[in-house]
Amino acid sequence: MTSAVSSKDIEILRYEDRYQLQSLAVLRQSFFLHESVCIGSEVNVTPQAQDDLEQLCAEVLAGGVTMIARHTPTDKILGVAFNILQTPKHQEGASYFEQFRDTKCTTDSSRSVLNYMIAMDAKVNLFEQYGVSCFMDIMYLATLPTYSGHGIATRLVEQSVQLARDLKNGTIVLELNDKPPPELISALFSSNISQRVGEKVGFTFIKEVPHSKFIFRGKSFADRIGPEHRSSQIAVIVI
Repeated sequence: MTSAVSSKDIEILRYEDRYQLQSLAVLRQSFFLHESVCIGSEVNVTPQAQDDLEQLCAEVLAGGVTMIARHTPTDKILGVAFNILQTPKHQEGASYFEQFRDTKCTTDSSRSVLNYMIAMDAKVNLFEQYGVSCFMDIMYLATLPTYSGHGIATRLVEQSVQLARDLKNGTIVLELNDKPPPELISALFSSNISQRVGEKVGFTFIKEVPHSKFIFRGKSFADRIGPEHRSSQIAVIVI
């Protein structure tokens, strides 16, 4: 059942540490259970894998570019866009996601999710294709199921794009950040629902990969996800 809230009572803001537990709880109650790749990798039925990916998101929160949706009357977090700034890896070095997979993933399921992310990143070299040295990636996007249908995900993505623009033009400066400002924003939309969000916000879809291409424990993601969400789409906005 969907909870009735007024859109004017939902505020989109940059993540603050006091909302860490609530922000991670959105993953537990929504993303880990219902997101396509989590289902394809059996994260939805593997609590330890959820712990692993929660740790990834806790680290990402420290980057200062995550956006949250707050219900102002109750101070409740209804949705989160876990965003991360990406820069090119050194030629011989491992990417952040590769390092996390190899050192902090303790289950086959969480490693499968990271392998998917790494494989999708490898489909298009955004740094070379767009000539940028940094981009903001909308890593995970989630809304509490009981608050779906209120446009929360769309607003989170819209404000993530605006944050990237503010960082590029210097309106906002991150503390303790050694990365250049982003010149591009990217997203990996893994369902029809998130893909519609991307279309509304004005993303350009540059690469589609069927979920049948990813295999976990002898079964394709498509077999577990079902026919409704057939593929993942890499999408970008140049800012």
